[in-house]
Amino acid sequence: MSFPKISRTITKEMENIKVQFLTENLELILNREKCVGCGTCARVCPKDAISRGPVGASRRFPTREDIIPELYDPKLCVFCGTCVYCCPFGALTMKKDGEIINLTDIPLVAQKVMPTLEFETKKLLNDRIAKQWVKAKVKIIDEECAKGCGSCAEVCPSGSIEIAKRAEHGWEMSKNVEVVDEDACVACGACDNACPTGALILEITDVHTSGEFEERYWLPLLERLKTLRWSKKEEA
Repeated sequence: MSFPKISRTITKEMENIKVQFLTENLELILNREKCVGCGTCARVCPKDAISRGPVGASRRFPTREDIIPELYDPKLCVFCGTCVYCCPFGALTMKKDGEIINLTDIPLVAQKVMPTLEFETKKLLNDRIAKQWVKAKVKIIDEECAKGCGSCAEVCPSGSIEIAKRAEHGWEMSKNVEVVDEDACVACGACDNACPTGALILEITDVHTSGEFEERYWLPLLERLKTLRWSKKEEA
């Protein structure tokens, strides 16, 4: 029998990746019901082992299910725990020999490779909880909007985005999309991830952390975190 042995299970509620070594086993578990498809895990993964979900092959206007990420190549994953630590919605869990690894016990955190995330807890729609540790603004390029798409408003976990009502008269001008509650926005990036045309761009302005960190790991991670324009990344 050769090691490691890799198994993968995907259901409507969960994705589970398990790697069995000779003396231990590790698991990475995605709770698909908690996940909002923000793409944070895919952006921060140092091995590019996580995809942004099946959105590329999905219907024209993505839904939340279309942007939920997948560990598309389990062989690339090194179980570093970066995605688990950075997930704003607690949708990812890592286990060792069947026991959940606490966030503070993740080796990269315990060894101060990554700093402490200073977050504000917010209660969102559908009883979701978000840990907001970044600040951002949503830039809307109205002329790029697909008009009638509605993906951004559908996937927004805080209800911060609305599709504007059509003007009553044909000669009147109105916006296609509006950010109606900037305070409620948790800067997750789900709207940016789902927008099929690039009309919505999340621009991260601040990242709130404290404590020591390893510059060679954390600073490149921040650059990956701020790279949200998926269409440009895929065209490169």
